Amino acid sequence: MLSEDLRQKLLEVNSSKKKRLEVAFWVAKKPQNIREILQYGLNDESDLLVPSAYVLEIISEYKAETFLKYSHLFFDQLPSIQNHSALRACAKICEMLCRFHYTQQFDIFSDLLSESERQCITECCFDWLISDQKVACQVPAMQCLYYLGFEEESQWIHPELKIILTQNAPLMSAGYKARARKILKDLE
Repeated sequence: MLSEDLRQKLLEVNSSKKKRLEVAFWVAKKPQNIREILQYGLNDESDLLVPSAYVLEIISEYKAETFLKYSHLFFDQLPSIQNHSALRACAKICEMLCRFHYTQQFDIFSDLLSESERQCITECCFDWLISDQKVACQVPAMQCLYYLGFEEESQWIHPELKIILTQNAPLMSAGYKARARKILKDLE
C-alpha cells in the first residue's frame, strides 16, 4: 500500500510538465517511493495509475539509474495496463529504456534490459501497434521495435514492423505517418 505522503504527492500530479517534474523529483529522493509506486500505483485497479505513470516517465528520463533498480516491477505490470494515458507514459518509458540499451552514447546503460524484458517490450509494442491505441502510444512502440530488431535473435522484428507500418500508415494521423516514414526509411 502507498504511504500517505506519497499518495498525497501523487494526487498533486496534473497535466502540467512543471508539476510532473516537481513530484517526480520529490519521489526520486527516496528510492523506496519508486518501488511503492511500481508495486501499488502502476496497475489498472489503482486510482493513481495515470499520475503514477506520469511520474515514472519523468523519473526514467531524468533519474534512470534510480528507476532501473526497480524496473523488473515495471515489466511485471506493463502487459496488464489498459488505460490510454498510462500506456502513453509506459510506451515512452520503454522507448527510453531501449534507447539507453541500444545506443553507444549511453555506455553506462548498455545491456540493461534482460532477454525477458526485451521480450515483454516486443510483445507489448506489437500489441499496441495492431490494436486500437492512441498515436502517442504507437509512435514510441515503433521506435522500440526498431531498436529491438537489431538483436540477433530478434531479426524477425524488422520485417514484421515494416509490414504493419506499410499497411497502417495510409489510414493513420500525420504524426503516425511521419514516424512510420522515418522508421521505414531507416529500415532500408
